[in-house]
Formats: sequence, C-alpha cells, structure tokens
Amino acid sequence: MNNEEVFARIQKLFDVELFSEAKVLVVGCGSGGGGVALQLVMSGIKHLTLVDKDVLEPANVIRHVCGRRFIGAKKVDALEEVLLDRNVLADVRKLPVDIMKFNPLQSLIEEHTVVVLATDNEPTRFLINELCVQTRTPFVVGRVFTRGIGGEVFSYRPKNGGCLACLERVLERTKFRNGIREIDLVSQAERDLMYGLEVSEIKDSPGLNVDISFITSFHTRFVLESIAATLAERPKYMEPIPENYLVWGNRPSHPFDRHFQIQRITLDPQEGCQVCSRKEE
Repeated sequence: MNNEEVFARIQKLFDVELFSEAKVLVVGCGSGGGGVALQLVMSGIKHLTLVDKDVLEPANVIRHVCGRRFIGAKKVDALEEVLLDRNVLADVRKLPVDIMKFNPLQSLIEEHTVVVLATDNEPTRFLINELCVQTRTPFVVGRVFTRGIGGEVFSYRPKNGGCLACLERVLERTKFRNGIREIDLVSQAERDLMYGLEVSEIKDSPGLNVDISFITSFHTRFVLESIAATLAERPKYMEPIPENYLVWGNRPSHPFDRHFQIQRITLDPQEGCQVCSRKEE
C-alpha cells in the first residue's frame, strides 16, 4: 500500500501534500499528545519528533491510543509503532528524555514548524512557552480539566497574539475558565484518595477518553492551523481560525451550565507581559 492509496479518500477534499514538509514537535506523549500525534499523521503530517520520558502503564491504556501490548514500553516507542501503522512513510524521531533537564531544548524547538504541548504540569508548559516566544515558534497547548468536565486549547502565534503568560493574566476575565483549577475543584480528602499528592505536586487528571477526545480534536485542528499559516497556499476548505483560545465544556458541571458549551477568545499580547513583551521587542 502506497501513500496515495492511504490518503485517496481525503486527497480531493484536503491537500494533505501541502503539510508534507512540516515538522512537528510533540512534547508529552500521554493520552492527549498521543491522540494529537495520531490525528496529525492521519492528516498527512510526515515528520514528527516525540518527547516523553515515561513508560506506558496499565492505568494509561484505557485512555491512550496505545493498547495493552505496549504496557511497559516507552511511550515514544509505543506511539511510533501506532503512527507508522497508519502511515508507513512517516518519519518519527524519538527522545525519551525529561525536557526540564534537556539542554538542547531550544535548538530542538527551532528545528520544528510547530510544537504540540501536551504535558500535564505547569513548569513544563511555561518552559516551552518561554522558549517558543524566544525562538518565535508557534505552539499549541491543550489541557483537560478535572474529571473531564471540559478543557481548553491555546495557540501561540508569534507576532499575532499573546503568549501563555499573557493568558494567565486574563483568565479571571474568562467566564468558563474561572473556577476550574485543580486545587479549587478537588478537596483535600479527594486529592489524597485519587493522587496521594500535595497541592504543589498535583497534575492534570483527565476523565474518560471520550472527554479527552473533544480537546484532542480541537488541539489537532489548531496545530494544523498553525502549519497552514506558514504555507504559501492554504489547504482546501481550511478557513483560518481567528481565535487563539478556546474553552470547551463537556457537561453541566461548574462553571458550565449545559452540555457542549464553548467559548472562543482572541487573546492579544498583554502590555507588560514578562515573557512576550520582553522577548519580542
């Protein structure tokens, strides 16, 4: 089976070859990052670099694109096999490293068209944000809220929008984002039961795979938009997305009051931002 056969059904509707030279850096290969990587390969992306230091555990399988036979394998190795199964021509590079300790991270980011930011903690997100601002590299970050009640996707567009630090400054003015921090929703008793972690250590806790899949799809679409913005010719039927921040509610749980609620926001650079106003002068 050749590549033309694989993409025959969508080629006339979507110019997959326009994406063939794009290079995507996937930072975090868990349920979110793995899902985005798979959707990107199925959209014609050929060049991916996977970064994750963890191995696939039994508890991951119910939400991950990699199944039981990969338990105990490095996530980057397992995900590579799944991606190549969909497109054997994909060029997959693997880095089973801790990005907080990976010295060539800035140069790695500079080699890529866009970064898929799919880690589960704030320090890694803000490190990538600062380096992407410094190198003027687009990135898209996705996050699923506690218990899978919803999630958010933010796209950093160099010189055409604010950065992740800007977003943090305006969250209190965002209707659906207000009041959904992990530490606000989860009591100490619940946290002890579910995580055994202190507040300072708590990470994201996605819900069911179906909850995650909504955010994964939005995440993927924003990544494709970031790539399309770099092309001389946009793919057919892919209209530009004017907003760079989206909040999605899966079900009526505070702060959402009904199923499938959405808020779209265009975040501009914030005056005095300690990251982008300083870096992009």
